Amino acid sequence: MPNPAAQRRKIRTLVRSYLAATRPRMRPRSLPLTVNGFGADEVNEAIDSLLDLRTTMGPKVLRFEKAWTRYQKSAGSIMVNSGSSANLIAVAALMDPTGPRCFRPGDEVIVPAVTWSTTIFPLQQLGLVPVLVDVDPETLNLTAEGVEAALTRKTRGIVPVHLLGNPCPMPEIMALARRRGLAVIEDCCEAHGAKVGERLVGSFGDLGTFSFFFSHHITTMEGGMLTTRTRALLPILVSQRAHGWVRGRADEAALRRRHADIDPRFLFVTTGFNVRPTELNAAFGLHQLPRLESFIAARRRNHARWMDALSAYDDLFVLQAERPGTRHSAFGFPILIRRTAPFDRAAMMRFLEARGVETRPIAGSNMARQPGLKLWPHRIAAKRLPGADWVHTHGLFVGNHADVTPAQREHFVRVVAQFVARHGPRRGRRS
Repeated sequence: MPNPAAQRRKIRTLVRSYLAATRPRMRPRSLPLTVNGFGADEVNEAIDSLLDLRTTMGPKVLRFEKAWTRYQKSAGSIMVNSGSSANLIAVAALMDPTGPRCFRPGDEVIVPAVTWSTTIFPLQQLGLVPVLVDVDPETLNLTAEGVEAALTRKTRGIVPVHLLGNPCPMPEIMALARRRGLAVIEDCCEAHGAKVGERLVGSFGDLGTFSFFFSHHITTMEGGMLTTRTRALLPILVSQRAHGWVRGRADEAALRRRHADIDPRFLFVTTGFNVRPTELNAAFGLHQLPRLESFIAARRRNHARWMDALSAYDDLFVLQAERPGTRHSAFGFPILIRRTAPFDRAAMMRFLEARGVETRPIAGSNMARQPGLKLWPHRIAAKRLPGADWVHTHGLFVGNHADVTPAQREHFVRVVAQFVARHGPRRGRRS
């Protein structure tokens, strides 16, 4: 008769041995966008779920939600299958007539022009009108002044995006929101652990959304999370995550009694989607979250080194510096080429890529230019979006992750120096 506990120990040992033997060697003359940020603990936890034959959303998801709530110091958290789904559910929850409703079809919601597509598209999908506001090229984020200038009598909400880990000026934005009675959804999908003062991003607004995709600060393979400081939103989020079901809500028993004529196993009390995570996703998260602060510290070391080294080229580049009183969690390292530089973005990206440094445009760049946006109602806050246009044509970013080696960090510095020496202006010796 086989001993299941002994067999599991053997599997765990084999997994550790296999991953240790097959771990890819980090090439010193490279800088990939990201690498595997997980190891044997995550894989073995996921295998345990498979061996238990418990893979759909269950106790591990609940444990991860509670752990995230403690980390964020929030009223509660709901895990979903992606950061994009987190944004969708956040908007749906604020439109739900069974909760503390904030949005109605046709309402306007302020968003930054430079962001990822699924910050904006859920608003359009649910009948709202995104209003694209220019960003500050120094921070790549919204400013309170820009938001205020875009407000109309139709404005009902703001979605600040903490782009690439750089926190928005949340005290100023929240003061404006309170004065005007606006809902706030913080898109923190790239900003785990970023802070304004001692407060984590995601703790200021009505809702905060996070992504645990492969390349993010922590990974659950695919996955996302919503966190809220408003307890009344939690039951709505539970239903919106899973079909509009009553199952799992804190008020489930009361709703069952109220609708006693319906079989409680299939009781739907509002609209909903199916964006549930799996136990395998949560298995990863349970081991990743305790390492988040060390991951952030490593990313910040890379960011600080690159800021110091590349500041010599401030006549050519604008870099995303950490603002006083904040903690930048350094998701990626963006570079904005000055319009006066004697080279263009395409030349720089080709040069970097040829030397093993992967590059990407900054998010969706100016989303006002994207064809998908134009299929549905939206508004551009101003005739011109100079900051977003500058990012669109002159912005790029390179990878920054916790496993960047010192050799890779210095390789990037050398490659930029080589590019400037070859393509930039003649530079005199510094005194």
